[in-house]
Amino acid sequence: MTSPSNTLIDGKAGSPALRVADGIGLVIDGLAAAIAVASIIVIFLALMVEVIIRYFTSSGLGWPNEVPNLLFPWLVMAGIVVGAQRGSHIAAEALRSKLNDTQLRYLLVFINLLVAVSFAYLAYLSLQVIAITRAQVFPMTGLGQAWAYSALLFGFGGITLSSLVNIVRVICCEDPRNVHNSAPEHIT
Repeated sequence: MTSPSNTLIDGKAGSPALRVADGIGLVIDGLAAAIAVASIIVIFLALMVEVIIRYFTSSGLGWPNEVPNLLFPWLVMAGIVVGAQRGSHIAAEALRSKLNDTQLRYLLVFINLLVAVSFAYLAYLSLQVIAITRAQVFPMTGLGQAWAYSALLFGFGGITLSSLVNIVRVICCEDPRNVHNSAPEHIT
């Protein structure tokens, strides 16, 4: 795959806006992927420890059973953010194939702007959910359920940022059909 500087036109490849957007995209992608992988590993290890302890002692620790409740929402939201950032989500191709580059560029900017505004609002609403669940705690770990619901804020905020990054990419890329192919290699 080529770098963005080889696929963009009109000298826009070196534009500060595109470099900033790609940098933010890399951070979002890396952070979300790290959260997803860490969540899977911690869930697996906690449950494995619980099984081993139960096998040898006939009683469990208790707290490992709460780990999936705390981390599974983070795993799901991180996966969604990675999908949004990499363009690995379901897309309707029938309409896209009938539009010329300019029309498609306008459509993609509109869609990403709509997604950004919608998910920014959902991120704002998730702050209310976090405030409501702050008083509720898991009995064994003593951690607040707000920790699990904070995954909503991360996910909705991550999708908002990904949409804004994608707007810059759509504007700056040569072919809007390949907007995710013009991103740095490990984004796509």
